[in-house]
Amino acid sequence: MPIAKKRLVLVLELLIVLVIFAYTLYNFNVENFLEALSNIEPLDLLPIFVFEATYYLAHAAAFWLLCKKSFNLSFWDALGGSMLAWLVDILLPGAFIEGDVARAIFLRTKGDWPRAVSYTVFYRFLINITMVIFIVFTSLLAINLLKFYEQYFLLYMGIVVATLLASALLYLFLWKPQIIKKAVLGIAVRLKAKSLDKFEKDLDTFLAYVAQSSRDFNPRNIYLWGAIIFLLVQWVAGIMTPYFSLKAIGVEVNPFLIGPGYTILTIYSLASIGIPFMVGSIDAALITLYILLGVPKEKALVATLLGRSITIIFSISFIYPIGIHFARKVFSSTSFSSIKETIDKAIKEYGFSYGSQRQDK
Repeated sequence: MPIAKKRLVLVLELLIVLVIFAYTLYNFNVENFLEALSNIEPLDLLPIFVFEATYYLAHAAAFWLLCKKSFNLSFWDALGGSMLAWLVDILLPGAFIEGDVARAIFLRTKGDWPRAVSYTVFYRFLINITMVIFIVFTSLLAINLLKFYEQYFLLYMGIVVATLLASALLYLFLWKPQIIKKAVLGIAVRLKAKSLDKFEKDLDTFLAYVAQSSRDFNPRNIYLWGAIIFLLVQWVAGIMTPYFSLKAIGVEVNPFLIGPGYTILTIYSLASIGIPFMVGSIDAALITLYILLGVPKEKALVATLLGRSITIIFSISFIYPIGIHFARKVFSSTSFSSIKETIDKAIKEYGFSYGSQRQDK
């Protein structure tokens, strides 16, 4: 994305966040806020911690079940690879792309590139599909329970369609690589590759390995279904954190009402601007969701601060140390040197030219 567009996205996101917080603070009753805060009991925090941990552990368990046979992966390694990907996603913008790249590089330390790439792409495919199933299921239930969700049904279906389109691209990469090949060759032509025939031959070999690896994703594979179940558990755990945050301040809301809104609002983090813990964007999204559910602004702010504080504490005590530990192993100076050498070798071997267009002018 060009720098100008990135700045525009940043400005728009900041404006949205500021408008939401301005609305929240307008006619804000401090007494009601403090009263809601004082009603929180320490024991009420336990379920939030439990489901916060379940969210990340279920994600790691799904990754482990999917990759354990092909990469001889232990659960500790799968947990480390998952926390590494989460850490990168938290710290860097890019709609989870950087996290997937980190996951692929991690798997590369356990196997070859084609398998690492194919398993990373398929894991993202499973995440997208299970999210779509969860959004559709909870949206249909929510519409029966609360009329205002009918106004947002088209939005939810739009997100579903967009996610399915992204999943279709991932499917093409894994099972119809020749379509992807045309796009990659087009990029190579634009980069003015001098050894295009050799590049095409090596690309065919790589995509053949990817297609071969994709045969592992057999519907009869019990580990695959285990991964799907744990990803669904992850989504369920995701809505229980805000549910118990609201319950801690005395607000009872049907979890099915949180489901579609929370799942889609978390997509707001795709526009993350790189602020640690996505501070601001996710907070604004949660406050908006709670207010739409009819929660008073003061209690909505308390529930947001409560849930987000636990998320940040969990991140600092769990995601950061494990993620950094594995980052040191995966992104060591030796690994970086190896990646740089591979890139330099490819540039020389295929004759890519980045500056030729400017020089021609």
